[in-house]
Amino acid sequence: MSAQRTVPKVEFTEKGEPRVTLRAGARGSALAVAQTERALAFLRDAVPEYDWARVAMLTPGDRDLATPLERSAPDFFTRDLDDAVRSGEIDCAIHSAKDVPDPVPDGLDWFWLPEREDPRDALVTRANERTPLSVEPFAPNCAEASVRIGISSDRRRAWAAKCFPAAQLVPIRGAIDARLEQLRAGKYDAVVMALAGLNRLLGFSNGSFAIEPIPVDELAPPEGQGVLAVTFKAGDERFLEMRKRFVKAVRFVSGGVGDSGLMTVQGAADVAAADVVLCDVLTGARAADTRFVDVGKRCGAHAMKQDAITCLICDEARKGKRVVRLKGGDAGLFGRLSEETDALNALGIPFWVRPGVSALTAATTPNGLLLTKRGEAAGFAVATPRSQGAKTPHIYFMATKTARETLASFPAETPFAMVWDACGPHEEIVTGVCGDPRLDERAEPGLLVVDYAGEPFPRRKRVLMTCSATMMARAALKMEDRGWRPVPWSMVETRPDREARFAVEEHDALVLTSPGAVRAFFATWKGDVRRLPAIWTCGPGTNAELAARGIVADVTPETDFSAKGLLARLAREPLKGVRVLRLRSDRAGGALADALRERGAEVDDVVLYRTCAVRPEGALPACEAVFFASSSGVASFLDAYGAEALAGKELYVMGEPTRASLAREWKRGRERGIMGAIQIKEFA
Repeated sequence: MSAQRTVPKVEFTEKGEPRVTLRAGARGSALAVAQTERALAFLRDAVPEYDWARVAMLTPGDRDLATPLERSAPDFFTRDLDDAVRSGEIDCAIHSAKDVPDPVPDGLDWFWLPEREDPRDALVTRANERTPLSVEPFAPNCAEASVRIGISSDRRRAWAAKCFPAAQLVPIRGAIDARLEQLRAGKYDAVVMALAGLNRLLGFSNGSFAIEPIPVDELAPPEGQGVLAVTFKAGDERFLEMRKRFVKAVRFVSGGVGDSGLMTVQGAADVAAADVVLCDVLTGARAADTRFVDVGKRCGAHAMKQDAITCLICDEARKGKRVVRLKGGDAGLFGRLSEETDALNALGIPFWVRPGVSALTAATTPNGLLLTKRGEAAGFAVATPRSQGAKTPHIYFMATKTARETLASFPAETPFAMVWDACGPHEEIVTGVCGDPRLDERAEPGLLVVDYAGEPFPRRKRVLMTCSATMMARAALKMEDRGWRPVPWSMVETRPDREARFAVEEHDALVLTSPGAVRAFFATWKGDVRRLPAIWTCGPGTNAELAARGIVADVTPETDFSAKGLLARLAREPLKGVRVLRLRSDRAGGALADALRERGAEVDDVVLYRTCAVRPEGALPACEAVFFASSSGVASFLDAYGAEALAGKELYVMGEPTRASLAREWKRGRERGIMGAIQIKEFA
């Protein structure tokens, strides 16, 4: 059955623009319907500019219930949906990621949605029925020969044969609800299936079945189990733009040479934060919790062909993983960087390239083999016999004053680039051709590149980061994931309050409502975390700081991540007589403590640290957006630069109090006629 052609009803946005409904195809099974509706609910929130409609379709896997899955075609559950996407009958398809063929069929592109379910498999039996089957303790011969276990893959068969060697392992087919019905009817005594499907379809609150998750070290699930994938027609600009919201920028890290200490601090931080690292043989750094893939090349001995490396980079990024391509020396010198970045550019996947120490400087400068010396060597030439090409870029240091004279000596159509404050907050790049330089007069030293190879990377959105230095690295990482360039410009700093006195062990609950409060608390308190009282927080940022220390908050709001939201959540908790320790900054105020007292709690309200305004030296950098993480950051910025500095900028905030503070200032600016319409966006 193919998708029916439907003409979406045309609706209009508030601006009078036609609102488009995207048709998402999916299988028609109960599980497919449940997980597709879940995916569409997520997409409606994440991509609100579109409406979404589900189109049910059949696939070969739905029509053919006889072929064992382990002998089925790779596109058994996707073929008809793929055809419908390519023909335009539907705009995209939503699949269980493990059902998508590898490689994805020609003419299609894809990405994984960030929401994930439990990836484990589970042993499912009938509830309230004595059974010899149990995942633990894997006793040999614990199942009699009469016990029938439904199996749908070689992977699950191998596990069941190890755990229940006497049992009958019988193939099972059909959608998840059909398999459960066969189990309920007694055709099987147990079934092994994905826990993600069980959770999505039923949640299992009806007590009909007993479910025992299987540890991943006993039965490793396929990589895409529990993940939903979106496939779309290759080159569809709507989905290319959409995908940028769900993938993380790839980092090309220069690993240095010879000594692992020659990797830059930024490069080491990239590797530490990576989910997967594709590394050359020259770079041997390893991290225990990161997947490393050796893809290096030496003298024709390739661990992986270049096309396969490029494909792997793109595929891992499509899955939403933070990918690092770790190269020896400097990534841009005598490597194949452009092939990999060109592929990402074609897919609209953002990336960053980190400069590094190459063999050029590692072999010369430390050994006194100087490449420049006043009165003796004005420059140097670099080449390799392994590469071909007519271009030989010329580099001129400290070239601002002499740039026009230098460019005049080259053919008029030769491209050039002038770079000031390279990689700094005021970085500026001017490109052109030598016959028409169009360079302004200025005093700052610049670097001139004439006849460069390749094409300059597209300009990235620059986001001024006003948060404190303590959270700058984490916030900047999130900005870079989106392909935006963070410009560190701290407007606040935190200092411990030396007068703070508190006794954690004398309280029933500890209230920490900001990441800064968590950091200040653990910088001051050195006790045993196992003896901490219940911890109440305001939201995910604070919870992430706790999680980094292996601690989970006991009470936190579900939606409104603010003090008001925490109070609403605590309405479900008995507070009379509860001893509460509230630790905060001097800017937070005592309103939360007062509200808790009104509900009967005994509250010690302690100023743990003070937030102080700072102003970096120099002029405010050029930027397209500004990020605020706190109300104090808003106040500090406005005191230093005025509301006029926010005019025409995109504004991003973290937390409802910050949003409220910025909204008040925006309103005042509007009343004074110095600020136009803006939109304040939440940044998670």
